[in-house]
Amino acid sequence: MTINNPLADSSPDHEDQNLVLRARSGDHQALEDLVQRHQAWIYNIAVRMLHHPQDAEDAAQEILIKVLTRLSSFEGRSSFRTWLYRIVVNHVLNMKRGRVEPVSWILLTTARRSTRRQS
Repeated sequence: MTINNPLADSSPDHEDQNLVLRARSGDHQALEDLVQRHQAWIYNIAVRMLHHPQDAEDAAQEILIKVLTRLSSFEGRSSFRTWLYRIVVNHVLNMKRGRVEPVSWILLTTARRSTRRQS
């Protein structure tokens, strides 16, 4: 029986590099593919660090917003997953310290309000 490790890096970096380049060029499908490839991995790290699934879901959404808005700062000196890991860990540590970054908090709050109105 094979057990899949959700934290293992199973995505080849050359595919991530290609998706990043395409996303930077305005390819919305590439951006969506990056999110799909890494969303569960981000959540798994967050839930292990925060120990609360709802907090981890919130953190994952905030992290995805941060990654997408800062994609242009990825220089390719490391693998995309390494760059992403640092963002995830730093964000969760800041959350645990009680420091929430204002821009992502405003975006998340606005998104929640519009979701509630649609319900």
